[in-house]
Amino acid sequence: ITMHFYETKIGDAGAAAIGNGLQHLKALQQIKMNFMNTQVGDDGAAAIGSGLEHLKALQQITMIFSGTKIGDGGAAAIGSSLQHLKALLQITMDFRDTQVGDDGAAAIGSGLEHLKALQQITMNFEDTKIGDPGAAAIGNGLQHLKALQQ
Repeated sequence: ITMHFYETKIGDAGAAAIGNGLQHLKALQQIKMNFMNTQVGDDGAAAIGSGLEHLKALQQITMIFSGTKIGDGGAAAIGSSLQHLKALLQITMDFRDTQVGDDGAAAIGSGLEHLKALQQITMNFEDTKIGDPGAAAIGNGLQHLKALQQ
């Protein structure tokens, strides 16, 4: 499934509806979601994270949240959802130009630790609030990814 909402007026309510719909797609193996330059914030990201937790067969995910209103709360919800995606082989996360800081990065790093099958990862945190503690948390999460190839 591929969803592009680039530069639309979608906000937390729309993202919540998408998150609710995702939880019913139990056999889904691949998803691409582009919310770049939308009004999605922490509540919308949390709803998407809640929906993702049910996608146990998911192998590939791309999440683009650049230019949104997401901060630590939204990134933490996405990070928390990662621990449920044990079949994940490839992940791309773009939080460029958001309010994500060290706490959000720490949650993402913690979530990454559980992705033992992960082979490929791409993360973009340009122009965020992440500092040394957040980078260290992501680094800590990465050290657990023994199957990582790219």
